[in-house]
Amino acid sequence: MAFLKYKNNLKEFIPYVLLVILIYTFSSLGMWQLDRAKEKKEALATFNSTDGYELIDENSSFDIYRKIKATGKYDDSRQIIIDNIIREDGIGQMIVTPFRISKSSKIILVNRGWIKKKLNSFPDINKLDQNIIQIRGLSGVLPKVTIRDQEAFSQNSNWPLIGSYPTFEEIENKLGERVFPFILLLDQKEKNGFQRKWDPQISGPATNYGYAVQWFLMCLCSIILLIYRIKKYFF
Repeated sequence: MAFLKYKNNLKEFIPYVLLVILIYTFSSLGMWQLDRAKEKKEALATFNSTDGYELIDENSSFDIYRKIKATGKYDDSRQIIIDNIIREDGIGQMIVTPFRISKSSKIILVNRGWIKKKLNSFPDINKLDQNIIQIRGLSGVLPKVTIRDQEAFSQNSNWPLIGSYPTFEEIENKLGERVFPFILLLDQKEKNGFQRKWDPQISGPATNYGYAVQWFLMCLCSIILLIYRIKKYFF
């Protein structure tokens, strides 16, 4: 009998435990949305910044949309064509070219822009000047999708590689050299580029603020319900 009484008392506390868990979960999700909103505000502020360009060196690590510049030369013998990139003008390809940084053991990938895809036609991606030059642009990431059901490159592919949304690791394995964990989105004023429209690929922070309000309201409701049950049970 004592055991049954203890078991029944324990069951009465389960709703309180669940409510505490919900309060913690909802508040955590709300804080996460506020952090995401802060990150987006910082990224948009960086994109619109009038600050000068920062020179890339061996240890550089940049957030997205920072103004960066690099000194070195293109490696046009090992270019990468990222296939099936959709833009307003249709389906096309992004041309990504390795750029060997002077006085560095790493390579930075340069997104030279988008070209419209033509059936049964290989894109003309130009022979590039092999002299040491300086290029400018924005720090960015490789185009990516949420789900990819196959490897980016075929096993027997030759240069230039044609792939579907490759990762930095996959490109690094193909190059056999270390690459920076960000790319350079070539500035529109730079030569040797194609169609370049580097608008921020992120929504504004308002959406995240809206989600945060929803999570905090659900947290508040859970707190009110917890207080109500405590008063009802103990007082």
